[in-house]
Formats: sequence, structure tokens, C-alpha cells
Amino acid sequence: MTPLLGLIVVGLAGALNGAFALPMKKARLWAWENTWLVYSFVGMVVVGWGVALWSVPRLPAVYASVGVGVIALVFIFGMLWGVANVLFGQGIHLLGIGLAFPITIGLSVAIGSLATLAAKDPAALASGGGIVTVLGVAAIIAGVSVCAVAGVQRDRQSTPATSGAAPGLPPGKGPEYRLVLALAVVIAAGLLDPTLNFAFHFGAPIEAAATAQGASPLAAADALWVWPLLGSFLVNAVYCSVLLTRNGTWSRFREPGSISHWGLALGMGMIWMASISLYGRGAAMMGEFGKSVGWAVFYCAIILSSGIWGILCGEWRGAKARPLRTMFVGLALLLAAMIILGYGNHLFELKSRFSQPVGLG
Repeated sequence: MTPLLGLIVVGLAGALNGAFALPMKKARLWAWENTWLVYSFVGMVVVGWGVALWSVPRLPAVYASVGVGVIALVFIFGMLWGVANVLFGQGIHLLGIGLAFPITIGLSVAIGSLATLAAKDPAALASGGGIVTVLGVAAIIAGVSVCAVAGVQRDRQSTPATSGAAPGLPPGKGPEYRLVLALAVVIAAGLLDPTLNFAFHFGAPIEAAATAQGASPLAAADALWVWPLLGSFLVNAVYCSVLLTRNGTWSRFREPGSISHWGLALGMGMIWMASISLYGRGAAMMGEFGKSVGWAVFYCAIILSSGIWGILCGEWRGAKARPLRTMFVGLALLLAAMIILGYGNHLFELKSRFSQPVGLG
């Protein structure tokens, strides 16, 4: 029952992650930078540290035992991921939820999968699991390309509400410029997004220290999360503050009738961090399948959720059947790629398990 429950939790986490940006669509009295700053503070600082303080015993002792070097390294990776986060936020503004999510996530998973495998064991690329992983990455590249084509087709047929100059970027440009800019932004976000995975790879000593201090295996990652997220928040806060000053939008925090916008941004932060926390716990509940099947299910759920919400929110309103069909093909390729990569990870787990020496007696 526990692995099945873990699978359900992971699926719920992915569905929440694909929907976290929805409240931003209702914050019409605020500029992008107003909403993104509050969301970043709540999701990356308040909720993250609150969960860690609640779930990890003797948290200061955990950090004292690992030393400054490990914490500084994961913090720096978090800052790099913060750049990806800013770009992703602008990608949502430019392309909408339905396209920004699958393109960014697809590229992130492709790069993260190959980089992790090449760093750990380059020879493994020629193994069964490695070949399956390469096939999965190829399917991701195909899926991302098809989704980009769908965006081109959509913008040629309609002028969606999501099209517009990104905050802090040149306004007044034509649709072609905005589309090229949008694709460049989400591709750059996808290229930088795996730095968060690098933070967790090099931050493993923090998880081990949390477990040694009495944290449960389900909660040990909470002690690690806070440092890369704090680095990410620093980048997001600096960028948003520059835009708030340049655009004169600090005053919008006091705009009459915008009280509800604080709640919307708060909801974004809580939904996003809840999805991350649920995924960690669900994957742990799945045991040996958490890093393979659970990982694939999580990203499949994000892609499905964001695609569905993009349609329901009218991001494809005015577009004819052809762009939608193209998008569905792209999403199908990405979903297939996640399943292929999940199977590849499972093959590596099986190989690792059966290559261990077996004691006699």
C-alpha cells in the first residue's frame, strides 16, 4: 500500500507544480515583478525554512556538522537556478503555462539526465540503461521542437493574452520578435534549470547529517532544500527590485483593490513549495522505485497539468485545430520520453542491486 500511496502523492505533487503559476493570471493590478517577488519570498524562504524547522530536529547542529564549504556550494548552485527561475517566470508571461512548462522541463530533464550519467560513469552510456536514456533524451528534443512549432502556429493564427514584452525587455516589438524572444527565454531557462539537481547531488552530506540528527528519511531533504532556494531567492529578489525601481511599480503593492493579490502570490509560493515537499515524501514512500518510476510520474504530471490548465485558461483561444494538434503531439512525445527515462533509471537501479556481492551465511 505504501508504494501505491507514494505514487499517488508524487502524481499530486506534479499536478500542483504544473498549476502553481495560475494565481498570477488573476493579479491584474500588479506588474509581473510585484507578484514574482512575493511568490519567491514565500515559496523559497518562508515556507521552505518553516518546513525545515518543523521537520528536522536540531537543524543548527545539522549545518554545523557539514561545514561551510558544502553549504556555500549548494547556495551557489541555487543562485544559478535562480537565474533559470527568473527566465522561467518571464517565459510564462511570454508563452503561457501550456508551452513554458513542457519546453523548460523537457530541456532540463534532458540535460540533467545526460550530465548526471556522464559525470557518474561515462561508460554507462553504452549500457542498456544508457542507451534507453539517450533514446529518452532524443524523444525530449523531438517533443520540445514540436511544442515550439505549435507556439509558432498559434501566434500566427491568434494574439493570445500571454503575448507581450517580458518585464525589463524591449517593448513595442512585433509578434515574430516576441515569439523568438519567448522561445529563447524558455530554452535558456531549461539549460540552467538542472543546476538545482547539481545542488542536491553535492548537498547529499546535508541529508545524511539530518538523518544522523534524527530526521526521518521522508524529511531529511527539507534540511537541504533551504540553501539552494535561499540562493535562488537572492537572484529573484535583486532582479525584481531592479524592475520595481526602473518601472516605478513599488507603489502597486499599495494599489487600492490589490489586497487580494497578496493572497494570490502567497498561494503561488505555498503551492509550489508543497509540490516539492510532497514529491520528496512520495518518492521516499515508493522505496526503490522512487527515483525511477516516481521521477517519471512527477514530470509527466507536471506536463499534463500545465498543458490542461493552459487550454482551460484560454491560452489557445483563437487558435485553430492545427496548433492544438501539434501541441498534443509534442506533449505526447514528452510524456513518452519521461516514461522511457524512468525505465532507463530503473535499469540502472536493477544493475546496481544485482551487482552487489551476496554474502553466504
